Amino acid sequence: MGLLGSEVAIRLSVVLFPALIIYWLLYPWYFSPLRKIPGPWYAVYTKWWLVYKTWRGVRAKTIHDLHLKYGPWVRVAPDEISTSDSKAIAPIYGVNSEFTKTAFYTYQLRGIPELFTMSDRKAHAKRRRELAHLFSMSTITEYEDIIAGNVLECMDLIAAEGKAGKASNLYDWWHYLSMDIICELSFGLGFDMLHKGAVNPYIQDMYGSLTIEPIRWHFGWLNRYASWAPFKIVRDAEACSVRGFERGTKIVQEYKQKEDKGQRKDLLQKMINARDENDQPLPENDLNIQSTSFILAGSHTTSSSLTWIVWRILSDPGIYRKLNEELDEALGTEDRRAVPPHSKLDGLAYLNCIIKEGLRIDTSVPGSTPRYVPPEGAVLGGYNLPGGTIVSIQAYTTHRQPDVFPDPDRFWPERWPDETPEMRHLYVPFGADGPRKCIGIHLAYMELRVILAALFHRFDLRFAGPVSDESMDVHELWLAAPAGQNLSVIATEKE
Repeated sequence: MGLLGSEVAIRLSVVLFPALIIYWLLYPWYFSPLRKIPGPWYAVYTKWWLVYKTWRGVRAKTIHDLHLKYGPWVRVAPDEISTSDSKAIAPIYGVNSEFTKTAFYTYQLRGIPELFTMSDRKAHAKRRRELAHLFSMSTITEYEDIIAGNVLECMDLIAAEGKAGKASNLYDWWHYLSMDIICELSFGLGFDMLHKGAVNPYIQDMYGSLTIEPIRWHFGWLNRYASWAPFKIVRDAEACSVRGFERGTKIVQEYKQKEDKGQRKDLLQKMINARDENDQPLPENDLNIQSTSFILAGSHTTSSSLTWIVWRILSDPGIYRKLNEELDEALGTEDRRAVPPHSKLDGLAYLNCIIKEGLRIDTSVPGSTPRYVPPEGAVLGGYNLPGGTIVSIQAYTTHRQPDVFPDPDRFWPERWPDETPEMRHLYVPFGADGPRKCIGIHLAYMELRVILAALFHRFDLRFAGPVSDESMDVHELWLAAPAGQNLSVIATEKE
């Protein structure tokens, strides 16, 4: 019987194994619920081609090219769909949406849930209620002196380089400036990056950990062994993540022991003071991770956006001239060194059109924001999407819809005075309208207005040398930056 059983098993395997292979090959095309959604043939079999593109920093551009080829609905992996259909935005991201954040978010920031990564809707709503006042316009106005002080220091340093005949790398300056601002707002202390450069170990570790953050979730439980990975880049990123968390925890602990605790007005103190409906404070780990999240979101995005916007302005003499005329008319020409108050800037039409157009064409968070289709499934775009399918929209593509944004690859601020409802609907640099929209939108706009106005009102600017489109292209590791990480200009103070 043993020999007979073995022989039967062998014969069955000879038959079944090829049958399983054939079924696996045919399933995506004839049996999968997603079979009608177009896309590249290899995407129906594996996600790893997209993981590779993500690691290379070109995921958003790759998916955009697929949309140009296949249309508003594209299958990018066996269970993942990307869409640019404007009618899908509200069902996926709106106030009443049942679509939840995917496991992608679970593996960010040491896996500790914070406002950005929380997938549970009730927990997120609770946390947002606890923290919403931190970024209200009235609260942000309290921080204007901190912003202005740092901006003035940065402009003086740029002026000193110009007087010495040196070029100023604005990418670096914006990075140092935005980091000093958000760290002072978060912890009540600056890391003095404007003078020391990117030498602070906490900041170095924070950014070092980002190298593998976008692809962590694809490796699931293997992340717990990242420190023993065979690839040095993974081990180094994991070490940065661990050290950064430990240093952040130490900063929070030292902060809570200061003599003036309870009397400060920075974000960390406001988070310490925050209470839930049961009058309970945020746990210490939450304070650490939430502060780290604010620093990452409030520095990297601002510095990249500023770099791209300045590049776009200097590349078009007409835009450069119109902006300077508006600033001179609004601010006068007597004291160009003074940092203009935000109250004089939020109503400047052309400056604000430039900022909106800059955030449209060079979005600092350009990629997918993935969600799970609810268990009962959903019908979107005429397709039946089964529960658990990953579906997302990316700003890089919605901002380039030619029927809504004509000549979409052109930097054209003049498109915004005639803004249409569809333009507002597809304009998502801070996320789609809904409960997940970026909580820091007011702070971001204030910084962009003040820094750009201070720069162009004080200086005549020109490129220090040729600037290639390739060097300013998007490199995206969730948060995006110019590929070359350099924008060198010669800054001459105006008379």
